[in-house]
Amino acid sequence: MAGKSKYKCKSFRTRLKELPFVCKTGIILMVIIFVRFGSSYPLPFVNTGYMQMILGIQGLAFLNSITGGSMQQMSFFALSISPYITASIIMQLMTVVFPSLEELQKDGKTGMEHFKKITQVLAITLAVIQSVAMAAGLGARGLLVSYTLATVIIASVVWSVGVVTLIGISTFLDWMEVGSGSSILLCTNILSTFPSDLFSLRDVFVFGKITAVAVLNTVLIIAVFLAVISICVTLATTCREIPVTNSRKMGGRLNKSTFPIPLNTCSVMPVIFSSSILSLPIIVSQFTGTAKNGLPMHIMRCLSTGEWFKPEQPVYSIGALLYFGLTTLFTYFYLDIGFNPYEIADNLKRSGATIPGIRPGTPTMEYIKKVSTRIALVGNAATTFLIIAMYAACNFYGLGSLSIAGTSVIILVGVVTEERRILVSLLAVNKFRVRKK
Repeated sequence: MAGKSKYKCKSFRTRLKELPFVCKTGIILMVIIFVRFGSSYPLPFVNTGYMQMILGIQGLAFLNSITGGSMQQMSFFALSISPYITASIIMQLMTVVFPSLEELQKDGKTGMEHFKKITQVLAITLAVIQSVAMAAGLGARGLLVSYTLATVIIASVVWSVGVVTLIGISTFLDWMEVGSGSSILLCTNILSTFPSDLFSLRDVFVFGKITAVAVLNTVLIIAVFLAVISICVTLATTCREIPVTNSRKMGGRLNKSTFPIPLNTCSVMPVIFSSSILSLPIIVSQFTGTAKNGLPMHIMRCLSTGEWFKPEQPVYSIGALLYFGLTTLFTYFYLDIGFNPYEIADNLKRSGATIPGIRPGTPTMEYIKKVSTRIALVGNAATTFLIIAMYAACNFYGLGSLSIAGTSVIILVGVVTEERRILVSLLAVNKFRVRKK
């Protein structure tokens, strides 16, 4: 029986993978509609006004953005995929502490599947803990309309099942091989917050203005938005080409090529790590009810992105320096666990390739490490400065934290760029299959 079920599972995955691209697109659209439907309607015994007040605090807008507003609504998918993101971060950290996890991650497709299953189990565990903490902790403070043992249990179960459902949907999308399922859900969440941001911009720059000023402001907003997207795309696609010469001659001449080191080597991970760490103390202070005055209050305001670069209180801009320091620290960390110059140098040596002017082996490894570190730090500095500049502009005009102007847009562009690369490869494979038939 076990053998039969395993065969069926494999057969189902194969059929999903071989579906036409149009069918896959239709399935993704239906999944997105289902997820947004489950994210928009609050549970009947939940006080959504209380959660809107909590998430309205500057510094928690990032959490609201990655959950697509579902946490603000306290819906079935209230936690969205945030436990999975947290679990992924923890698992990346654990690869440094436990070498066996790092070996499992690098052990081909089978190893990656086992690593992902461990991440999913950890995500579900975190989801249960977060659900119980919200229902029991915040429920007593006003989150639950009727604070009883029954409502606490029901809310905890519903929110936990919501996370399990989204993890299942993410795995289902992974089986279709159209990119990362969790990335597709994350993009959907971020995009869903854009309309409310556009209304905020309209209220500040367009509503109540004379026609000429309103039109000019609209044009400027569009121009700035397109400029930000262009910069993000440039950061995500720019790379440094390292020249490589192969000692094996082709047609009597040396075979010359290059291998790229992306400017955004660490992707958006340092940004996500740093934003999560800055948000954590603010979330804890809301659960415990502390940091309402004195030194703790001032610390929380430093960590809040909505307090940075305000002319009347410039001292809280120290938090921006902390944010830059954290992204730099995590850039070094992620380079150490996610980029292996020794492996690259060894592969070059095995294939008979060398970098001109650099001896094979250890010198090549040291050169690649030095270049990749310098490039990653430049990319991180450019990304962080762009994010901080957007926060400063929003705070100057009293807009607060907008998803279209901050960490979320960097994440969105990075994920979309990666998904585009995967989809281009998928279309090329489908085209090859059609020609073969």
